[in-house]
Amino acid sequence: MSRRIVTCRLRFVGAPGSRGIEGMRRPAGLILDYGNVLTHTQDQTWMDRAAHRLGADVTAFRAAYWQHRPAYDADLTAAEYWHRVLAASRRGAGALDTADLAWLIETDIASWSVYHDEVWALADRFRRTGGRAAFLSNSGPEVMARVRERWPLDARFDAVVISCEVGVSKPDPRIYQLCLDRLGLPAPETLFVDDRADNIEGAARVGLRTLHWEGADALDRLRALVR
Repeated sequence: MSRRIVTCRLRFVGAPGSRGIEGMRRPAGLILDYGNVLTHTQDQTWMDRAAHRLGADVTAFRAAYWQHRPAYDADLTAAEYWHRVLAASRRGAGALDTADLAWLIETDIASWSVYHDEVWALADRFRRTGGRAAFLSNSGPEVMARVRERWPLDARFDAVVISCEVGVSKPDPRIYQLCLDRLGLPAPETLFVDDRADNIEGAARVGLRTLHWEGADALDRLRALVR
């Protein structure tokens, strides 16, 4: 997929970190992260199986998986991504064979595809009751192709912004502003939900209200804000 760099006017508001949501009235807009929010928490035990399958060091494999993920979520091909992961975790790595590459891609996709149905339903209800909802994800094309097979994103959300499709990733402020522009809403009237602290802080810098998705009560806290 060709990379398309976005440009937009940035409006910085406030300091880094989450913006307070105590007493916040129902937001006009809701921006939801995909991985670990619209899905259940990724089961990472498959990474150990992958390292053993490839003869790689488990700790180095896990570290390389995340080290090179931002490039993959932008415009790195799956083949090059997994080559880099293997090169960093197995001495004399060499090339991946076709079967191992296919297995890695499919198993990785599966780890990001255990959907949190209650959150999808909450987004639907939010829209039916007058709100505007957006899907904002750092993700590569293989994972997103699977998601689009299961969920008609453009029909379920008012805005869909995916890093590999727009050439910029969270926590870059441009991706939040692009999402707000597509929603047609100002940042202070919009709630952003993500499981990563760095993404939450990036959103707060452009003035978004934020909810850090962590803990067993995360869904209940979100429900209370958008009911």
